[in-house]
Amino acid sequence: MNFSKKYLYISVTTILLLVVSIYLILSIYITTIAIKATRKVPEINPSSVGLEYSEDIFITEDKIKLSGWFIKNKNPQTVIMIHGVDSNKSDGYMLDLIKDIYDMGYSVFAFDLRAHGDSEGKNLGLAYVERKDLKASINYLRDYHSIEEMVLYGISYGGTIVLSNSSMDPAIKGIIADSPFYDLPELMAAEVSSRTFIPESIAKLLKFGIIRSIDFIYDIETNDIISGLNSINDFERPVLLYHCLDDDRIPISHSDMISEFSPDGSKYQVYEKCEHAKGYEYYEEDYLNNLKKYIEISFM
Repeated sequence: MNFSKKYLYISVTTILLLVVSIYLILSIYITTIAIKATRKVPEINPSSVGLEYSEDIFITEDKIKLSGWFIKNKNPQTVIMIHGVDSNKSDGYMLDLIKDIYDMGYSVFAFDLRAHGDSEGKNLGLAYVERKDLKASINYLRDYHSIEEMVLYGISYGGTIVLSNSSMDPAIKGIIADSPFYDLPELMAAEVSSRTFIPESIAKLLKFGIIRSIDFIYDIETNDIISGLNSINDFERPVLLYHCLDDDRIPISHSDMISEFSPDGSKYQVYEKCEHAKGYEYYEEDYLNNLKKYIEISFM
């Protein structure tokens, strides 16, 4: 190899190594920003809708303290409520829905996921690590409130959590998911762009590096989320899905996919002319009618 060819080889190799290094460093840096939750502490509580409640603290298997509210009814059958990302147990219409479910005759347990609200933690678990939060809530209700039958309700991020852990415990009698996601990598670019300073076009270029960073640094295997959702058919009980047709954050195609392998007898309610997780607000009467029927059947 003459000098000019050797110089060209070294130059090209150096440039490639530099590009790869920049790509990896930027991917890791963006991942550390994107995986941080935006904490919103609850400013109101169940008393604002006329409900008595207890403030409960429970601990996950990885020693994260979580904050919850238990609204006890005469009926011990309990609905566990799980909020969306960057939200909390009182955000949006959560308290109104808690009141509606209580008025149906059920006890309710709402809690803040790790890194949200009044709970400990800093990083999102991408609906994967939060299985530990759900498991802790079920064990807590059983051990401290003697609850033996539960229905899980999750909104958006919370919807994916409950669906992907449907077979976690025999106490789970039903699953309700409003606007869940199925394919996290598909949403990655838009979500990273909304949570960081980089435009979506750059996020798309970094998508592979971000996913690998999540897998390697945070030990979160994104494919396991999809595997968990695919296992919903093993639940052997119908599930209830809600999704708005005009959802521009989590396209309805995600619930379309989930509905394809949901257990026999499941109900998939699609609402037109509403945005992400707005079915309750736009179609409250129908939403609650479906909810009430499903919970009644689940606890039979």
